[in-house]
Amino acid sequence: MQLSDYLAVLRRRWWVILLTMVVAVASALIFSRLQERVYRSEASYLVVPNRIDNGLSIVLQNSMSSFREMALARPQLQKISDELKLDRTPEWLLKRVAIQPRPDERKMIVQVDYPDPATAQRLADAIGNNMVALVSARNNFLEGTDRISMTVLEPATPPVLHRPQTRVNMLAGAVLGLVLGVLLAFVLEALDDTIKTPSDVERYVQLATLGAIPAVSSDPRGATFTARRTRKNEELEVVP
Repeated sequence: MQLSDYLAVLRRRWWVILLTMVVAVASALIFSRLQERVYRSEASYLVVPNRIDNGLSIVLQNSMSSFREMALARPQLQKISDELKLDRTPEWLLKRVAIQPRPDERKMIVQVDYPDPATAQRLADAIGNNMVALVSARNNFLEGTDRISMTVLEPATPPVLHRPQTRVNMLAGAVLGLVLGVLLAFVLEALDDTIKTPSDVERYVQLATLGAIPAVSSDPRGATFTARRTRKNEELEVVP
């Protein structure tokens, strides 16, 4: 097929593409409306080592990973759930709480996704402050030069809607619908074996078109005229 053939298919099947896009966008909108609304709050903490050496980055990375494991331990999450009266299991909280160590920036980021915005902010602060207390208790058993302190850099931010992203979902649905619509248009064109234009005849039978039989409007007597043209002669045929 030539480029003009592809464009002709798109012109003939535009309604298929449009319908597919509309269905995809509507499906994305319904999917977004059915999703549970989840709000995200973040708190950041500064990690301060008591000594600086060449292996500081490795020490920080290992220590910050240990801090995260301590803060996300099931007994700690159960304690926070009881303090905030959340009535949530540690397993449930583990799926909605994340702590990201950033050794290069010497920061720990606490992220909480929760259905209630106010609770998301309180939970982020509670987990971060509990992590600070655990690190402080750990330092009591270490020498001064080996201690790594942690302080609050930024309290939990006001919660923002994290999910669903309705606009993003609808945009993705439109793009996906466009792609599927184009593919469906070409599939329907491939399944359609009817001949519509003289170029179709030439392509399928590998012969040049000698003439055409155009349709002529009916006369007042009700007869339909069809003009037939050939190479050698011309004739007019009346079809009642």
